[in-house]
Amino acid sequence: MKELSSVNIRPEVTILSVLKHLNYKPYYALAEFIDNAIDSYLKNEKELRKIEGDDFKLRVDIEFDTNNKRITIKDNAAGIHSHDFQRAFRTAELPPDNTRLSEFGMGMKSAACWFTNNWQAKTKALNETVERRVSFDILKIVEDKIEELEIKTKKVNENSHYTVITLLDIEEKMPVRRGLGKVKRHLSSIYRDFFRRGILDLYINGEKLEYKTSKILNTPYYDNPNGEKILWKQEVEFDFGDDHKGGQLKVSGFIAIMETMSIKDSGFALFRRGRVIEGSADNDEGFRPPALSGSLGSHRYKRLFGELHLEGFSVSHTKDGFQWDDNMEAFLEILKEELESENSIPILKQADRYRVRESAKNYQKVSQKVVDNTTEKIQETISEDVKEIESKPINEQEPEPLVYVNKSYFKKFPLNISNIDYMVHIELSYDETIDELIQVGNHLVAEKDDNYQNIGVRLSLIHPFMVEFAGDDHKIIEPILRLAVALGLSEILAKKSGAPITEVRNNLNELLNGSLSKL
Repeated sequence: MKELSSVNIRPEVTILSVLKHLNYKPYYALAEFIDNAIDSYLKNEKELRKIEGDDFKLRVDIEFDTNNKRITIKDNAAGIHSHDFQRAFRTAELPPDNTRLSEFGMGMKSAACWFTNNWQAKTKALNETVERRVSFDILKIVEDKIEELEIKTKKVNENSHYTVITLLDIEEKMPVRRGLGKVKRHLSSIYRDFFRRGILDLYINGEKLEYKTSKILNTPYYDNPNGEKILWKQEVEFDFGDDHKGGQLKVSGFIAIMETMSIKDSGFALFRRGRVIEGSADNDEGFRPPALSGSLGSHRYKRLFGELHLEGFSVSHTKDGFQWDDNMEAFLEILKEELESENSIPILKQADRYRVRESAKNYQKVSQKVVDNTTEKIQETISEDVKEIESKPINEQEPEPLVYVNKSYFKKFPLNISNIDYMVHIELSYDETIDELIQVGNHLVAEKDDNYQNIGVRLSLIHPFMVEFAGDDHKIIEPILRLAVALGLSEILAKKSGAPITEVRNNLNELLNGSLSKL
């Protein structure tokens, strides 16, 4: 057979310059290369195991070289064979077998061109003796309307097999810091099923990615707390309607309740062909339809999660979403019926009504975060809010002292009210001895300064109101704490002026129009 010397990259090469404008995110673009590696492995699994042994596993390494503005993706799959080489580098030419993850004939080209104008592919196919390398300079290709690229070759061992994609001269699309962390979280989530099945080992900068499934709640039904424990996981499987090819639309998987509430980990992952398409990771990507997950911030919203494998559905060419057509409503309706059927445990009711007191460790962590943030936000400007509403002589009567507790976190800041120096102590408590939701008075602290009059404002995290509506969610606790601070200061202002009790409410409303209402 005559060795290949060039590769034709039609259709019109100008399409390559358009690919950088695709609506990709870095992790979905990188997933295209991983998809190709998995597809190659699955199509050649028997041959690979014949050479490498039964323990062979696909490995994909992604390296981010920020100093040299380079990303390298390397796999040990079967490589790109000579009979498939021309098609592999032509945009939008469908592969002969597109029933797995290589589906649209776009992935490698579109993802590489999205990242950069300069990239190269080096591959050695299983049972062939030649390594082939192709380099892309998109600006030059488009400007000169180049339709064939030179293939550089060299002889290598017949039993070797790999593909290496190198993305060069990457500027703003290089994931760094938080962006790199997000890439890791999403990719580990997207390929969790291949991890579990022992098919794929995925590494980023030498770190092997893993996926940890949330622990499932195992406790009695909320209405019978002394009853038998139930593992709150419901398997689901159903068909509904036909796809556009005459096959059936199918769903299988599970819905469950997390042991510990987490907005980041709640929601549903929707799979297709073993790969997550929607709901891969983080609270901004989770699939949480209100019909199933409930309203934003509800207990159901923060506890319910699941994995659902969909068959017969089409996806976008960037594989970041399903093309639902008119099937979304039917899908959710039937799924909810399955969860509320006689054969199902009452998982939705349990997700709505189950309550648990959070651990002292969680309370300590969130207490520090909320108190620090509230204090930082208001201490510089709240004195101006106070001055605007004070007008009468000071009543020097000290507030009643509060009982000192150990299970709490507090922070203090000075505040001048009518030329009197106060030290305001803001505290969150999770001490079982405290029965009231909000307490106001002298705060007993070891480092008390006699040069100040002390104002203490304490909010109990384990009061029934907080357990019911807040838990350990700092986004809920912080606004309640700010209300408590406004109430405490309103009392002080009312007492020092001798004003009627209604003045407390007036002061409260005015304080909440100031720094306490700002993020």
